[in-house]
Amino acid sequence: MSKSPVPLDEQAPLDLAVGGHVLRHVYEHETSAELTITVRNRQVGYTLISDAQPINLPDDELVQAICDLVDLHEQYASGLTQAIYQYRKDPVGSWTMHSRYHYT
Repeated sequence: MSKSPVPLDEQAPLDLAVGGHVLRHVYEHETSAELTITVRNRQVGYTLISDAQPINLPDDELVQAICDLVDLHEQYASGLTQAIYQYRKDPVGSWTMHSRYHYT
């Protein structure tokens, strides 16, 4: 894992957009979700899982947000191979996001 050449002020809005779309896919009673994005040979794959949904099909808006994120990394030639977004809901109902990025 290395440091991303993508400026934070460009990355952060996309992270928030991805997160907003992910959380629209989870049921109210769920407390966790995970989105994994993989990039290999210019092809993008993704999986979205949550507590009650081992398979969750992203809508067009989430797919577009994923593509925007990958496009940004391609603009900066970051070598992004994987991005993992993990979401956890605390007891009062607030969500937190943790993300990890892997590069070539």
